[in-house]
Amino acid sequence: MKRLLIAEYLKTRRRYVLVCSLCIIALQIAWLLAGNYDEEALRDGWMMFLYQLPLINAIFVPLFCAVVASRLCDIEHKGLMLKQLCVCAPKGALYDAKLLYGAAHVVLALCVQFAAVYVFGIVRGFAGEFPIRLYALYALFTIVVSLGTYLLQHILSLLIKNQTIPFIVGAAGTFIGLFSMFLPQLPWLRKLFIWGYYGVFMFIGNDWDSATRTNHFYYMDIDWLAFAVLLAALALLYWIGRTLFCKKEV
Repeated sequence: MKRLLIAEYLKTRRRYVLVCSLCIIALQIAWLLAGNYDEEALRDGWMMFLYQLPLINAIFVPLFCAVVASRLCDIEHKGLMLKQLCVCAPKGALYDAKLLYGAAHVVLALCVQFAAVYVFGIVRGFAGEFPIRLYALYALFTIVVSLGTYLLQHILSLLIKNQTIPFIVGAAGTFIGLFSMFLPQLPWLRKLFIWGYYGVFMFIGNDWDSATRTNHFYYMDIDWLAFAVLLAALALLYWIGRTLFCKKEV
């Protein structure tokens, strides 16, 4: 596995996958942090970010995962690269190595996001202590859902030679996830698609008082059953994708 991961790095180091990943996350962070921060925003800054981040992730992360998976997998579809690799290593090991390498890009990008939010809040002067427990929960849910999103894109990019199709799926996922978040009266819609789980695990709500023009952020119960179901579904998706790839003619 170590040799395969090193091979992934050597094959893609001039494709600037990491640079591309960080540029997308930088755009996401710039969008999140932009704006004027008045007294109310500084007072509720930590909670405000926990409320806004799932929405912004639903917009950016599906496209981000589609780009990374496509950049890592399309090189294998050129010429006889995939056939040559399958001669040197088992298909299952190749599948796992490419998945781990791409997942590392996703986790690294999300860690940059977490760090940027923390540093900005401290420097900007958000009131109160940093709610480490709430942000740990946010990190857990975000990483799991994002890795699930990347797993889907990884499978599509490996199985389909035309990378336009996986990218269209990623773009559609952005709209599906965003659309489902604006329909809280249809919770089943969020749970039907992997991209909707950014909304499923959104545990900070907001009440807008039109009279005083102030926000009230509050904690919501977490659907741990949905989290367990999601983990089981991702394990099944991993197995299905790996099986299909191992049976694929190259």
